[in-house]
Amino acid sequence: MPPARPDRTRLACRVAAVAVAAALALVPLARVDGPLRAALAWLAALGLLLAAGAAWPLPSLLGPALVTLLAEHAVVLLDGGDRVDAGAPLVGAGLLLYAELACWAQEARPAVRDEPAVTRARVEVLAACVAAALGLGAVLLLAAAVPGGDGLSRLAVGVAAATLSLGLVAAVARRTATRRR
Repeated sequence: MPPARPDRTRLACRVAAVAVAAALALVPLARVDGPLRAALAWLAALGLLLAAGAAWPLPSLLGPALVTLLAEHAVVLLDGGDRVDAGAPLVGAGLLLYAELACWAQEARPAVRDEPAVTRARVEVLAACVAAALGLGAVLLLAAAVPGGDGLSRLAVGVAAATLSLGLVAAVARRTATRRR
């Protein structure tokens, strides 16, 4: 039996997941001051610890890590008043990226080496999903920012968002259906 080689894919996913979680935990700290910043620092530290634990040995911590990281952003939003947060699509895409990388790190096995083509395809699908989440979040953010008085522009943004959502679902369903044949 040959000696086990280090699994670079698993390690890269773990490091990338923790890096994304660190960005998600630290960015809200720059947006607040005073005593709220100290409380958020504790929440960010907890979120980062949970996120690292979910990426390394304890996959059951993934849900609590996501909730904690999202709670930190929610506190910043509540502190900011009633304005629309332009960074919300980035937060959503970042949470999706973190969760996918952490799950990928957990399901990768050192004894099984993925073919480079499989790894490349998975990275491409992950990048497309994150880009689609970012785009959909931006469209929804634009829909929320449309003034209330103009019914035609609200309708146009709503139709565009619905079309984009259905197109995304159709594209994913089509790719899945063609793979099964």
